Amino acid sequence: MDRVAIVYYQRDALAKLRAAELAEKLHSYELRSEILEVTSSSAHELIYFDGMVLVGPLRFSRMHGLALVNAVFGFRPVALLLTGSGDTDRILRLLPRHMRGEVPVFTVGDDGRPHTGIDPLVTWLRAMIGYSGYRAVS
Repeated sequence: MDRVAIVYYQRDALAKLRAAELAEKLHSYELRSEILEVTSSSAHELIYFDGMVLVGPLRFSRMHGLALVNAVFGFRPVALLLTGSGDTDRILRLLPRHMRGEVPVFTVGDDGRPHTGIDPLVTWLRAMIGYSGYRAVS
């Protein structure tokens, strides 16, 4: 079984809810996950996971989460799951230029607007962990 780190911003109640929902979906595909708070996470521990998802609002209150994405990128697949809607390119502009086209951004929310949702994220994670250069397929 593969493990995915789901790091969420604890000040955003919707982020915690969506992190739990993502963990449940991953479990249905036999992917283990661990839900971690952004303030208690370190890049050193995250590289031992097979993938990482940062869950939080469009306007991050702490840059630590994006620093974790930056540190883990290149070692493991990383993605962003944003709660709410808006200009997702704003978040990508906070990342180094070489990462902007490589870190996928998925959105979820309760405002009735169209969102990419959790299902495409789960599909992406399954493809990246099972069939990419990050992990050997047996």
